[in-house]
Amino acid sequence: MKDELEIFLEKFNVLTLKSKEIPKNAAFVAYSGSKYDGRDFIQEAINNGAKGVIFEAQDFQKKLNLDIPSIAINDLKSKLPSIAAKFYKHPSKKISIVGITGTNGKTTTAYWLSQCLNYLKIKTAFLGTLGYGDANEFKKIQNTTPSAIDLQHIIRESYKKKYKNIAMEVSSHGISEKRIENIDFNYRLFTNLSRDHLDYHKTINEYAAVKKKFMLSEKNGKIIVNIDDKVGESIFNESMLPTEKKISFSIYKKSDIQAINISYNRMSLKFDLNYFEESFPIKLQASGEFNVYNILGVVGCLSAQGFEINEIIESLKSINPVPGRAEFIMSNDDLPMVMIDYAHTADALENILKCVKNNDFKKIILVFGVGGGRDKGKRKAMAEIAEQLADNCIITTDNPRDENPLEIIKDISKYFNHKPMEIIDRKEAICKAITCAEKDDLVVVAGKGHEDYQEIGEKRIYFSDKKVIEDFLKERELKN
Repeated sequence: MKDELEIFLEKFNVLTLKSKEIPKNAAFVAYSGSKYDGRDFIQEAINNGAKGVIFEAQDFQKKLNLDIPSIAINDLKSKLPSIAAKFYKHPSKKISIVGITGTNGKTTTAYWLSQCLNYLKIKTAFLGTLGYGDANEFKKIQNTTPSAIDLQHIIRESYKKKYKNIAMEVSSHGISEKRIENIDFNYRLFTNLSRDHLDYHKTINEYAAVKKKFMLSEKNGKIIVNIDDKVGESIFNESMLPTEKKISFSIYKKSDIQAINISYNRMSLKFDLNYFEESFPIKLQASGEFNVYNILGVVGCLSAQGFEINEIIESLKSINPVPGRAEFIMSNDDLPMVMIDYAHTADALENILKCVKNNDFKKIILVFGVGGGRDKGKRKAMAEIAEQLADNCIITTDNPRDENPLEIIKDISKYFNHKPMEIIDRKEAICKAITCAEKDDLVVVAGKGHEDYQEIGEKRIYFSDKKVIEDFLKERELKN
């Protein structure tokens, strides 16, 4: 027998948390969040076309005189993953889902995996930091892992569009806030773990525990794990899955899938792939040890899905560069090369700088900042790595949020032994770096990658590193 909520939900086609953007025949969902109380926006949602309201009953004194159907539910936020899954008819049971978690490499691994699966004629959607859809066209989303409502809706829409697979990034916030509950993952992949999000998780151990919880909760599917990482190794050893449902990958330790004899230059990398008991030479258009790990993760996922090694190797030839990840922006031979990268953790910054350091550039000029309102502890580590691996550094603004951008810059600079250049305006900082660079130098602009905004206060203001660089290089070309 159907309960009151099920009967209520049958009236609508869509659930939404957004009071300003109400789809056709949608029910607005309202509960108290960390910054705002969604219930304060009920009238706005109705004015914008909401046909029903589901709201948190607890601690809500306001009298609602609504002319549309409504229902009050206690502890709504924690029940939302289950409500959303039921509403959208449990779409994850009808489609294969790969959940990819870790500090670095999630986007590249998911992006490349989706490309390989599509090459192998398995229609696959990408879902993560870049948005969702296929590699040719992404719809933007607010978070790496969207809300439980949006996730279930995206999975349902993917199924309706005949996708067979989703390669999905799974963030620590998404795990902690239970956005991914009631999603049936067929495969779970762990990339690595280093310091990040400690403003949210408080300690590295708490952060690691969240990632482990996601990986170790797999009871029926398969896991693919980087065992060079200490947390990854413990996940692999502690998992109760049978041996045939666990795949390990590595560079330095013996594993099921291992890369050895690695070499790379600016545009390509080579290694020997030890695949279980066989060995195969691999050559790809990518660079850096960190990308070897990403490729191994993809190989592990494809193996877990039952593809033969010859199919896997052939599919790797289809991978293209990921937007905003170690992305070179070219100009004529008289101007320096410029790279943009999303590196916003100490580990990611170290990876990208070590990669380009080995590529015979005369000097590395780094432009970077650190986000405001987040873990302040990583500023010291990022400053030390920047000074150690870059020849010149310019510290600038990167999503200051509710902090004073100049104070953030000063806070980073104090960890340098030799004072770096400080330029508060990010556009000016980028242009200065390119102006100072010679043609055999490389300018690395780190922190934002694909992002096309700056978070200032509570607003997102349009800003694109790539657009600034392309425009400035064109201007320089015309002058030359």
